[in-house]
Amino acid sequence: MDKVFKSKVDGWYHVLLFILLVICCVVAIKGNIAAVAAVLLATALAVHAMLSTYYIITADGRLIAHCSIFPQKEIEVGMIERLERTIIPAPSYALSLNRIGVWSATGLWMMVSPQNEKDFIKRLKQINPDIRLINDTNFL
Repeated sequence: MDKVFKSKVDGWYHVLLFILLVICCVVAIKGNIAAVAAVLLATALAVHAMLSTYYIITADGRLIAHCSIFPQKEIEVGMIERLERTIIPAPSYALSLNRIGVWSATGLWMMVSPQNEKDFIKRLKQINPDIRLINDTNFL
């Protein structure tokens, strides 16, 4: 059975949404319709990302990362070599800076931020017990 894990959402993301809404109000007061439309579009995309960023561990052993309108990413769990706690603010399918780097033989595949980290890691290790846990003794 497939298991879905929603992404954590940090406070900074909520601040970003608030700032976008303030900017929208300011440009609306100034009467710039094109700017209002652009900021509303950016806000809608940010809200959509917040509501639709998740990770699926499938019954047949795949990890799928999904984030809004961006292409879905997929890796075989058997190809994962290690999981590493990180706070790198690089673009990724994660709405929190409390992230887990998912590494394969070819390098960093993706940084994820599942709400229930312990269950997420436990399920990955059930499929691939050889996954190493790096940088954190509190992973499990």
